[in-house]
Amino acid sequence: MEANKYRELRRMIVEALKRDLIGPDYNEQDILNEPPTQAYLTGILHPLDKEEIEEDWEELSDSAINEEEINQNDNSMADEAVEKNIQNRTKKLKKQSTMGIRFYTKREEADFNVLIRWGKYEKKEEIIQDGRKKVLYVRDTKEEKIPFNYFMLDNGKKEFLVAEHLKLIIICRNIKNTNNLLFSVFLRNTSTNKGDAFFQVELEIFNKEGRAIFIAENIARSNLSGQPFEEFIYRNKPTFAKGFGCAASWEAKNEKQAYRLKTEFIPTHEVSKMQTELPHSQKYGAIPENFLSIKYFSEETNQQEVIARLNNLADRYEEWINSLLLHEVAEKDEAKQNIKDCIFALHRIRNGIQLLNDQKVFDAFMFMNKVMHIQSAMKAFSKNKTSLEEEMQKEHFNWRPFQIAFILLNLQGIVNPQSKEREIVDLLWFPTGGGKTEAYLGLAAFLLGYRRLSAEKEQNFEKDGGVTIFIRYTLRLLTTQQRDRLLRMICACEYIRQADPEKRFGRSEYSVGFWVGGQVTANNLKDLKVSNYRDSKSVVSEYGRLKKQIINCPCCGASKSELICKILPSEDPDIEKEGFRIYCGNPQCHFSNTHIPVYLIDEEIYRKLPTVVISTVDKFARLPWDEKTAALFGKVDRYCERCGYLAKGEEHPSSHRNPKASVYPVKPFYPPELIIQDELHLITGPLGSIYGGYETAIEELCSNLLENGEKIKPKYVVATATIQNAAEQIKRLYARKEMKQFPPSGLEVEDSFFAKEIPIEEEPFRLYSGVCVSGHSMKTVLVRVYAVLLQFTENLKDDPEHSKFLDTYRTLIGYFNSIRELGGTVRLLDDDIKKRLQIITNKYKFPSQRYIKKYRELTSRIPSYKIPEVLGELEREMGNEELDVVLATNMIAVGMDVDRLGLMVVTGQPKQTSEYIQASSRVGRKFPGLVITVYNPYRPRDMSHYQNFKGYHGRLYHHVEGTTATPYASRARDRFLHAITVALLRLDNPELAGNRSAKNIKYTDLSNIRKIIEERTLIVERKNVDDTLSELNQFLDSWIKDSELQTDLEYHFSTLSKQAIRNAINKNRLLRRYSERELRKAEKPTLDSMREIETTSGLKLYDREWWLK
Repeated sequence: MEANKYRELRRMIVEALKRDLIGPDYNEQDILNEPPTQAYLTGILHPLDKEEIEEDWEELSDSAINEEEINQNDNSMADEAVEKNIQNRTKKLKKQSTMGIRFYTKREEADFNVLIRWGKYEKKEEIIQDGRKKVLYVRDTKEEKIPFNYFMLDNGKKEFLVAEHLKLIIICRNIKNTNNLLFSVFLRNTSTNKGDAFFQVELEIFNKEGRAIFIAENIARSNLSGQPFEEFIYRNKPTFAKGFGCAASWEAKNEKQAYRLKTEFIPTHEVSKMQTELPHSQKYGAIPENFLSIKYFSEETNQQEVIARLNNLADRYEEWINSLLLHEVAEKDEAKQNIKDCIFALHRIRNGIQLLNDQKVFDAFMFMNKVMHIQSAMKAFSKNKTSLEEEMQKEHFNWRPFQIAFILLNLQGIVNPQSKEREIVDLLWFPTGGGKTEAYLGLAAFLLGYRRLSAEKEQNFEKDGGVTIFIRYTLRLLTTQQRDRLLRMICACEYIRQADPEKRFGRSEYSVGFWVGGQVTANNLKDLKVSNYRDSKSVVSEYGRLKKQIINCPCCGASKSELICKILPSEDPDIEKEGFRIYCGNPQCHFSNTHIPVYLIDEEIYRKLPTVVISTVDKFARLPWDEKTAALFGKVDRYCERCGYLAKGEEHPSSHRNPKASVYPVKPFYPPELIIQDELHLITGPLGSIYGGYETAIEELCSNLLENGEKIKPKYVVATATIQNAAEQIKRLYARKEMKQFPPSGLEVEDSFFAKEIPIEEEPFRLYSGVCVSGHSMKTVLVRVYAVLLQFTENLKDDPEHSKFLDTYRTLIGYFNSIRELGGTVRLLDDDIKKRLQIITNKYKFPSQRYIKKYRELTSRIPSYKIPEVLGELEREMGNEELDVVLATNMIAVGMDVDRLGLMVVTGQPKQTSEYIQASSRVGRKFPGLVITVYNPYRPRDMSHYQNFKGYHGRLYHHVEGTTATPYASRARDRFLHAITVALLRLDNPELAGNRSAKNIKYTDLSNIRKIIEERTLIVERKNVDDTLSELNQFLDSWIKDSELQTDLEYHFSTLSKQAIRNAINKNRLLRRYSERELRKAEKPTLDSMREIETTSGLKLYDREWWLK
């Protein structure tokens, strides 16, 4: 019932948009007080410009045939060229005088009717009461049906005069080597008289006998590609027609034939939701309720009971795979490969289940489930304000089948580091909002438990402590939101560890480190102390930033104002600082007596070595600069009672006074074992190339060399909802030859057993709609669209039938492809949109007007500490000072998870389909969503997507572009090759660690570093091996020569100030930042962030006679 209400509301919103932009339906009366060209923006065929040259229809139809080539190459057009093209074409905004549709039929079935509808407005005058004249515009609706068959064609073309100045043109082309025809049906206003326009124009095409004669594009053109099923798993999502100057829709009999086609100026298409519940099994029946309950798995101590339940899941999957073997397409090569992948996934799942017979593995499995159960109880405790103990008695969370299957599938690679599965990069591919995060956090929790349970005193490495997992993201917003999820999970781990009487999970705390840029959190503890470089105001500001990072207690939900932040030993800005801790102020919370296990300052992360480090990918550019980062990889040899762990080779006093603190030797920690990379599709282009280069050092530093010479590498798990050519991308980034996607595809994209599309008739999900208006500026269109959408909920707020469902559509998210475009809309919100809201309230006689009271921005321009504040405001529901509008760029494309949001306007087609999917998936996560895309008619790419609106949205994931990264290409090597060489040598060799130890290179064996980089390059880009080794040797030779010539060679010292430059006169360094002045030619400019391109130049404006002053 509720689903139908949301469905109805979305339909009403789209109808309101059509009513305002196109006009009422053809069977309604329409009387206007203003000229229709002012009242309506689209669905209009304007008269031709007198200067307009008659278009060559033959050429137009040929361009329709070759459209695929345009679509494939539209990304290759340089942005600058496109923008110039737009500027030239929009100096005079050309109005649309033509529209049409193109489709395919077989030659013998080319027999159809063309139904044309349009409206003409007649200007009338009437005398009102005081004798004044009132001008009205009254619509006269027309309809004409024209029959056509193939034999009417004259040289492939036929024209009909539908009405005065309204011409129908039908053009036909043969599809080479087939019996199929491509028809292009156009309607054109041939008038040159100003104001002689046709409104609400529609075309419908159908067979007079109602037969399904229109064939899918992939079938009609299959012989051209040489592959009858070019996109095998998308074969059930066909495209039957495309628009020209409009969009096309259809009514289909099946995936091969349609029986009615129609043009639309505001098209819609609803994408289906993926169901994660298991399908009904013929053999095993329906899956019982709470069958995959984490509470059950966290409490059941009978191994065989648990194994039997998990085997039932595997049995169901096997039954489904067997059903694929009986499918009519099972003998196709594509089908065979997909089935083979499914069988291999099943084999790995069964191996994971088998491992649970081992007591330690089973205990770690129970630990994982207990962690996930307690963190779910904490989340409920935060909302319900009960008690944690009370919430722990309830059922909160059931594993989705794909989540527990993914965990089981990865157990072999975690438990047995020497197995071949350790080398597999597992790609968790699942639609946005499906629960990927819980899947990889569950795997992380298993490893956190297993590592501690398998710790033994006689080992060469210490497993009770040290960084165990790296979780990496690409954007600040994503890192902030995922940190909060991860922190709750780590709090649950620590809760269990502290409560365990046997101390099976170690004596070192479970904790999380937030390792991000200095713009978010402090890099060093000295930043919290007044010095020559930092005044008290800066220190207070730094405190403030730290305190804003955690806005709620992860355990009980206590607000930021209730959290107690402590600077150790005190907040006195003149005292040396030892740490930063956060406690909960709620006395009923577990973390009121012990600190919330999170570290926010880089220096503390290096000293405390949190169990999980969450970071942005570019933070790893710090490796060559700071020897302390070696500690993150377990390379420690001492422990200071005041400071914490010390990296091998790090300079540090042997003891402290006031207060007294000793330094004693310790075993190194076992290196990090799991690297999780979320949103893999964002690791592309220049960032991907640099990232892939630094990954050489990261993987090597995370590796463990056994006594027999075998190298144990870390396990990689990557996740995304949108990626193509993943295997090639993963090979280039991680130098791993084997990648496995989970869940593997079945025989159709709609069904992979673990995820199955729910028919939209059963459950609405996310409705997309498109608006494309020629002859008007984008500014005008946005004003009209925003006003209609904002006013809609205001009209129904007192309607008892709909009011409780309006919150989903109350806050409008405006998505933009650039900050420049967004900035223009900020001005519109302050002026034009407010005026338009007043106009439509009066025009349509709405009961009340919507006022824009609060809007926010989520872009790279806002400081990091404000992100959580805006996210908090987005949670406010209608009537609780909710936000009216949030304007955003691609910062929100991943990671903004706010359940209540359901309305978005995307301005311009994003450059990549993956970005479009990710951005639009921010709405409609919990309740059915609506996404309106406003296309720019003067951008060829926008028009291409608009004209193929239904086909494009029907197979969105098929259109995801392949990602590219070329880590060992020449220009990429210039950026990272010397940096990773320094990182590997410095962090792996204590004698090279200290800043003044760069001169020791001449005593170091360099054969291993050459071997590491050669082996990596052979896998990633074999053709570049010789050039890479040559450049590596040049750098090493230069470094050795430098160390022999210079008595004092440092890795780095700053020259960002004039005083620093003066101090550097007699000093020498190996590396310099791009922003620093070059002192010697031998210095290597080095990245401090993977996103750096070149230095920034500042401009100062002087008056014309500045030289006289």
